[in-house]
Amino acid sequence: MKRELGIEIEKLAHRYDEKRRMDPADFDRLLGLIIQYGQVRGRALEIGCGTGFHLIPLAQRLPEVRFYGIEPAYAMLVQAGDKVKKCGSANCLLSLADGHSLPFESGIFDFVMMSQVVHFFSDKPRAAREIYRVSSNNARLLLITTSHPQLRAQVDLSLFPGMMKRETSRIPSISAIRRLFEGHGFELYRTNEFATTFSASSAEELVEWVANRPWSSYLLFSEEEFAKRLQGFKRNLRNAFGPGEISYLVPQTLLFFRKV
Repeated sequence: MKRELGIEIEKLAHRYDEKRRMDPADFDRLLGLIIQYGQVRGRALEIGCGTGFHLIPLAQRLPEVRFYGIEPAYAMLVQAGDKVKKCGSANCLLSLADGHSLPFESGIFDFVMMSQVVHFFSDKPRAAREIYRVSSNNARLLLITTSHPQLRAQVDLSLFPGMMKRETSRIPSISAIRRLFEGHGFELYRTNEFATTFSASSAEELVEWVANRPWSSYLLFSEEEFAKRLQGFKRNLRNAFGPGEISYLVPQTLLFFRKV
């Protein structure tokens, strides 16, 4: 899980939360969907929790639930630990671990969650078996991912030269994710599409944001190749939007499964 197509997850830790900024109302709505349809209770696990972007707000909302977060990138886990201390979330425990081999007893989690993580697994069937193993009877599983049509709708990716081919080859389709987990003891019971609005005051601001490589996608390119393609992105952006404000949706898909 540490490396996917040559990507070093540690490199994503710098200004991680800033790169994933979301309108507070949209984030509140997202947490509501997770809680409502995930039926979050008992013990809950987030695999690839990063800096605790979802995990810690969920733990604050549901103090009666025991939350566990695992993350293979130490730099992200340090940030998550700092947040836990600052917020005083006593119901949130963190561990440096890999999703291919979960350091937990069998059948203890009532809810398992992964957000934009499944494409990082080098052995997806093994990860699915591990999730099944640690899940309790009738446990809920949530995968947050981006469908291929949603990827193409995201301006900062679709206008970046060469990105779509690489993204659609590394991120599993919704049907492939469904086949994977339904083949390992889960059934899909609900799908929600969710989107938040991303805005930039100008093409220059968006180019500057992309220059910081906010998504793992951009780490697929070498430094030299990225710099060259960034210039192409700047031209494409100006041709599509001109000099003014740019606003577009960043969509995701929430897949809710239950263990059967």
